[in-house]
Amino acid sequence: MKNQRIYMCEDSLEGILSAVHAAYMSRYGHEYQTIAAGDYVESSLFAEIIPVETDVDKAMRVADAVIHKISGYAWILVKYAAMSCHMDKGDTIYRFLVKGFRIGRKVTEQLADPVVMRMIKLERGVMREKDHFYGFVRFRELSSGVLFAKIAPKHHQIPLMAEHFADRYPMENWMIYDERRHEVCVHEVGKGWWIAGDVTPNEEAVSDISDSQKQFEQWWKQFYETIGIKERRNPRCRMNMMPKMYWSNMPEMMGK
Repeated sequence: MKNQRIYMCEDSLEGILSAVHAAYMSRYGHEYQTIAAGDYVESSLFAEIIPVETDVDKAMRVADAVIHKISGYAWILVKYAAMSCHMDKGDTIYRFLVKGFRIGRKVTEQLADPVVMRMIKLERGVMREKDHFYGFVRFRELSSGVLFAKIAPKHHQIPLMAEHFADRYPMENWMIYDERRHEVCVHEVGKGWWIAGDVTPNEEAVSDISDSQKQFEQWWKQFYETIGIKERRNPRCRMNMMPKMYWSNMPEMMGK
């Protein structure tokens, strides 16, 4: 009986697809292989740990195969599942692709299959949180004129926020910082956007907001309190519509 192999890869879409490529090319047998994305691997006495370096070219080859041999929808599931915070995402994507390359585009219709349902659940979790952040991201104008926003998402949302706000604010210089992953997206007018990791902002600099921002935030808080009807306040309903995890980076909710 073969020993189990665990392909340990970077926690990113490219890293997971690089591990999928390595697992396929090994021809060791899918039932004897798993993929773990990130630094944590569940220990097993007889498992062989195989580190996989991220290879963008190999990842792109896998991505192209998913689109052409399975479907565009399957690629969307893979793309968003890879952004999930759940530790089983790497192996779930691997199992999904093994099925997909075997039966083709019909794999996404296999809703009774636990692997397919798990993929859909991972994708929906990321998309649901993305929709929340589209409404809950709060930019603050710094004294330098740059718009700065801080977020703390469960899932990896920076790439999705970058695409959305680059389209929405193309003529502004702005930054969005993920304080959980220490990752920042920077957008410069006329230069597009890029993402940098292992970043810790200067708290003094990002707290130095402009005078107009201070005035705006005061008006915004007054407006928020004024339009509320005291007799109709429902804290539980508010927390369902706007969970407390978002409050720390929303000026109108700070201190509540």
